Amino acid sequence: MWNILISLLVFLVLGSSLGALLGWAAKVFAVQGDPRVDEITDLLPGGQCGQCGEAGCKQAAEAMVAGRLTAECCPPGGRALAHSIAKILGVSLGESKDTGPLVAYIDESQCSGCTRCFKACPFDAIIGTNKQMHTVIASVCTGCGLCEKACPQDCLSMIPVSSSATSWQWPNPRVA
Repeated sequence: MWNILISLLVFLVLGSSLGALLGWAAKVFAVQGDPRVDEITDLLPGGQCGQCGEAGCKQAAEAMVAGRLTAECCPPGGRALAHSIAKILGVSLGESKDTGPLVAYIDESQCSGCTRCFKACPFDAIIGTNKQMHTVIASVCTGCGLCEKACPQDCLSMIPVSSSATSWQWPNPRVA
């Protein structure tokens, strides 16, 4: 009986002292990060598509804050996202022309069903099966273009989203 109590007391003291040591080390060796990185990461789409040249959106945000990437580096985010990021970073945007939102289009007569396009899509916007025709769910597609690069038949293209009565929106005001 006493052996169990002594063992329990030893583990309790050992656990408490190691916990206190880890708590002290976390405060002493803490690395302060730039809060703008988290703010920009929250704005990015989070698809980890790699269109900006970075492995993921967190790495892209870190590169933007460090000045290695511009605020306009995220194609799926578009011009509105670039304006928001530029405002956070305190920089101005270039005069590049905004093509508007794009969506992938599959020429179904050319599609062989190789499955490379929907494997490349990080947003699961392409449906289909092996050796069958594929199609794009336009409402899910972000226009990142990864599927277009992956298609060996060149049956995929990025087309501008056309306005209809259900998709039309007021144009954004000019940002000065």
